[in-house]
Amino acid sequence: MTETNPSIVSVSGTGTASAPPDAMRIRLAASAFRPTLAAALADSESAAARVRAAFAAGGVAAKDAVTQGLSVHAEQVWTEGKGNEVTGYRSDHELLVTTRDMDAAGRVLGEALVAGGDDVRLHGVEFVVEDDAPLLVEARAAAWRDAVAKAEQIAGLAGRPLGRVVSVVEGGVGAMPPPMPKMRMMAAMAAPDMAVEPGGVDVHVSLAVQWELE
Repeated sequence: MTETNPSIVSVSGTGTASAPPDAMRIRLAASAFRPTLAAALADSESAAARVRAAFAAGGVAAKDAVTQGLSVHAEQVWTEGKGNEVTGYRSDHELLVTTRDMDAAGRVLGEALVAGGDDVRLHGVEFVVEDDAPLLVEARAAAWRDAVAKAEQIAGLAGRPLGRVVSVVEGGVGAMPPPMPKMRMMAAMAAPDMAVEPGGVDVHVSLAVQWELE
């Protein structure tokens, strides 16, 4: 009995699908540095409460303004002859806020920052497509077409037609957020508005495919 080992062609295909974002995630913190621990904690919590209230007034549900982290610690400096000395206490209350009203997102963000005052730090915003399943289907189909085109070219160069598919492995699935959004504070501070200009959200899929060569 004679066994034959079929020739194999292995390629990788990539596909991308894009869509406008339908939500904006905001990461910020109420951070207070005060001479005493009690003052730092009270002021950071007060700022966090004002931020939450501003988002609520802008239509953000309580479940979409959640605590991401809490910390309170002493800050110290070292001086010659004295060693470490406590200079004060810092309290941080980190929030993750999701808003789905893209038309009002900049206005609501500006109002929340002003409501929080000088103790609020904006760590960044991210635009997302919350249900990216349709985008994954589209990107996966594009990745398959890319893999087939490459395999057919290689088979043609070898002078042999493609046979059956031996294996398919999906990898590299993920969403790529748009570049950091452009934001500017409007001049009228009585009605602050962050001019947010989101781009599209890209979803990428890669497929590693093997075919037999007939």
